[in-house]
Amino acid sequence: MHKSNKSIVVAKVTISLLILVMNGSVNSKESTEPASISPINAPESEFIEDDGLFDDDGQLEDDGLFTDDDGDDDDLFSDDSPLDVTEQIEISDPFYYFNKAMFHVNDKLYFWVLRPTALGYKAVTPQFFRVGVANFFRNITMPVRFTSSLLQGDLESTGTELGRFTINSTIGILGIMDPAAHYLDWQPNNQDMGLTLGKYGIGNGPYIVWPVFGPSTLRDTVGRSADYFISPLTYLQPDRLSITVQAVEKVNETYFSLGDYEAFKQAYIDPYERMKEFYIEYRADRIAEE
Repeated sequence: MHKSNKSIVVAKVTISLLILVMNGSVNSKESTEPASISPINAPESEFIEDDGLFDDDGQLEDDGLFTDDDGDDDDLFSDDSPLDVTEQIEISDPFYYFNKAMFHVNDKLYFWVLRPTALGYKAVTPQFFRVGVANFFRNITMPVRFTSSLLQGDLESTGTELGRFTINSTIGILGIMDPAAHYLDWQPNNQDMGLTLGKYGIGNGPYIVWPVFGPSTLRDTVGRSADYFISPLTYLQPDRLSITVQAVEKVNETYFSLGDYEAFKQAYIDPYERMKEFYIEYRADRIAEE
């Protein structure tokens, strides 16, 4: 009886140990499996690509690309430096419609008469002849340049013109050759009475385009009239001879400028306006010369 009770106790202890061992192995197996995690709907963070332009706070970095070395903003459209503005010359053109009509008349006159005549003149005359004619007319119109220089008080140019006329009219065979320029370097000064009036402070006045003579101003028209009366060509007799000689001078002069007017017309959309500006600017530059 005693042995049977002892056997029952041993059996209970053994069964209890087995239960404890099995329970521990089950808990160990469950702990090795990953726990189930419920999804969390967290707000997505805004993605900012780090290209070196932003700092840690998402602000635009100042690395000197957008500021000057001294820290000032470099605004391309706010330049405080003074602008170099060319002084514009006021051009009075009250005779616009007349001038525009005369511009077209001279344009047709050039292409229909002067240019073909100059080309024909070139075909029948050698180069040395044309140069000689140009020298002759330059020499014979010396009184215009002499008087203009004298009235301007330019004694050096006045003396040069007188010396040129003396040498070229004798050694240069009535001015056909120009030994004064070639051997003595005495160059003509190309002054006229219009420039003389300008140097005395007289303004341009209205812009005027004359047939045959081309662009001018009221001041230069008065000066050209004075040049006409000073020039010896005016007093050639009979009058027909004077007109013929001056026509030859015009044709010879046109030969030396062939192609210039054609290039000018092709270069500008409104040749009338540009011719007016060129003429006024050219005369102003001549007057400003010392």
